[in-house]
Amino acid sequence: MQQVAYCLALGLFVLIMGIHSHPERPNIPVDPVAQAIFQTAEANRTPDGFLTQEEMTEIFQRFDMNADGNIDETEFIAHWTLLKLGDLEHAVTLFHRADTDRNGEISKNPDFARLFYYFDRDGDHKIAESEFLAVWYSLST
Repeated sequence: MQQVAYCLALGLFVLIMGIHSHPERPNIPVDPVAQAIFQTAEANRTPDGFLTQEEMTEIFQRFDMNADGNIDETEFIAHWTLLKLGDLEHAVTLFHRADTDRNGEISKNPDFARLFYYFDRDGDHKIAESEFLAVWYSLST
């Protein structure tokens, strides 16, 4: 259960894999936490190598600890800390980047919809590990 929550939680931000870069450019570093989150979240439902909107919704629901349809900073940090996903500064940075409308919480609409669209770099309605890792890296730096 904690693995599922761990995957789902970071899948929202999650965000961040071993990206394939242009041969003349250096690779973006692989974040092992992000990679583990993606793999755990993805294997939870359909081990096809992609995160679907349904799988991302499960991640959102794990962070939405009071089930009100929004994730405030306290919920986000509490769940982040519970799952030992990284340091507090990283959590705060990711939270504020995911709060796309800057209202102090990550909501299903518009934040969640924007995040899914942002992670789905190629627009195929699913998130590949490479997409997840690249976006996670960009959100966390």
